[in-house]
Amino acid sequence: MSNQTSKNSITIPREIKSKEVSDFIRKKVIEVIREIVSDPDYGLELNSEFEKGLKKSVRSQKTGKVLTLDKVLKKYA
Repeated sequence: MSNQTSKNSITIPREIKSKEVSDFIRKKVIEVIREIVSDPDYGLELNSEFEKGLKKSVRSQKTGKVLTLDKVLKKYA
């Protein structure tokens, strides 16, 4: 293993007690889970143009005007 530390590596000093290690690991796991599942757009408002486009896309999908990825690949790949 390399001596370089990456963003995801954790160094735990030997003198830390097992309860402290457990608490430390628990906190790190929670941080990583929050990072993975967080939504960077949470709380932002949709502008009217984006909302119109989204509604149009949903209508197109319901009426069969949207091609599946398989169909697009067959046609253009």
